[in-house]
Amino acid sequence: MRRFLSVVGLALTLAGSVAAPAMAQGLEGFDPAFSDTILSQMGYTQLDINVGPDGVVAPSTLEAGYYHVTLSVDEPSSVGYLDIVQPPAGLDAATELAEMMDAGSNDLVHEGWIFNGGTNTPNPGEAASFVINLAPGEYKIAASYYGLDEASEEVMKLVPLTVTASTATDAVAEPEAGATLEMTDDLTYVVSSEPVPPGPQVWKIANTGSHHAHHMVMVSIPEGVTADQIVSEFTSMMQGTPTAEPPLMAQFSWVAYAALQSGGQTTWAEFDLDPGTYAVICYIMDPMTEQPHVLSGMVTTFTVA
Repeated sequence: MRRFLSVVGLALTLAGSVAAPAMAQGLEGFDPAFSDTILSQMGYTQLDINVGPDGVVAPSTLEAGYYHVTLSVDEPSSVGYLDIVQPPAGLDAATELAEMMDAGSNDLVHEGWIFNGGTNTPNPGEAASFVINLAPGEYKIAASYYGLDEASEEVMKLVPLTVTASTATDAVAEPEAGATLEMTDDLTYVVSSEPVPPGPQVWKIANTGSHHAHHMVMVSIPEGVTADQIVSEFTSMMQGTPTAEPPLMAQFSWVAYAALQSGGQTTWAEFDLDPGTYAVICYIMDPMTEQPHVLSGMVTTFTVA
């Protein structure tokens, strides 16, 4: 949630809008769409990752294959963030941590990182799950925890994970998805099913490009709001231009999230969406333009019916 509020709150502040406090208040009681009723029954090997004041509790070695990953937080008032990553070679531990914090907390991606995917827990005391297919290689589990207020400090740890060749003899199929979200190098999202059926659905979240890492912030929006309107308002806010009252973003409700994925990476997450209108938005900063991808049009709206 904080990752959505921090970006939108900044834009509203730049615009001089009084809606930022009201928006934050309105989102505090939201009902997130994270679900795990289907994925948990698909039979994939369970991978539990816990983050908290004592660090990260997770395996250090796994065999290659599909994993049903569940992130939990050992700190009652905090939520957690997770991405399974491969840092570029040659970084010292301090630089590695600083660059991962930039990626996870500030939406700023440094060169050479591979982000395989992850999640953010929706509320304190709740877990979040997704499925990922891990190939043999050396990884880092980047996990953090933080309070929902902007003043709280985010504490992140990176711990090594070695994925060895699989000894399994039977091929394992990828999860069957009810919806697909494609993220492209053209800075677009493509939602496969329109409308998306309501209720629990497995989403295949695939970055099909090769040049850009993307994440996915999903919000519910008022009926009739278009992607062009969202881009236009966000552009105006970032430029400090007054907007109509109330701002569209003050009417959004944060419902789901998928962490950074580099080109060629795929994860599967489950969301339980009510009928209505939704948008998916990317706030990752483009290192060439030094602007978030949303300003280049990386917003797509879709309906659930």
